[in-house]
Amino acid sequence: MKTHHIEAKQLWDSFSHDGTEYCLRHLSLHEVLFKGNKCDYVFIVTYGLHCFAKNDQEHSVATTYFDGFETRQINLERYHLSKFLRGFIERLDSQKLLYETTKEKYFTFDHINDLTGNIEKCKVCLCIFKENRLLRIHVTSAFFDRENKELAKKGISIFKIAMDTKKKPRNQGIPKEASRK
Repeated sequence: MKTHHIEAKQLWDSFSHDGTEYCLRHLSLHEVLFKGNKCDYVFIVTYGLHCFAKNDQEHSVATTYFDGFETRQINLERYHLSKFLRGFIERLDSQKLLYETTKEKYFTFDHINDLTGNIEKCKVCLCIFKENRLLRIHVTSAFFDRENKELAKKGISIFKIAMDTKKKPRNQGIPKEASRK
């Protein structure tokens, strides 16, 4: 695996629960290429602890995980969903619009919940920024969104966000959510 000088966890170790080993290799750092009409954009993608851990939820278990910053309970529902995140991130250029609020960028999609068998709406929260001249996507959280809130305004394409991010000057700072190792 190629390593980068970035302020985020690049490789997640497996964990064990009830005698079963759960691999987190699918959340390791990777690159994604979005081919545009005028310009191609390469992003370095990392994932945060909240993609597979959440305290005191229905599918949270007693097993905890420490990411070097905080300790959280493993959430088996989020863990199963996390196995599909890379594919959804890699298809952001062709089928997903990103939504933006003052607090976050996110996209939604419908997916089968492996634990219930039902199709549910999922929400994936992202930080998109530039770090050491690299375009970055850090997935801060992913979960089944049962609040059914209305989507924020109009969606934005990954190409618009990439173009705007690439134009920003260097050393604008890394979002705190993305700087945990």
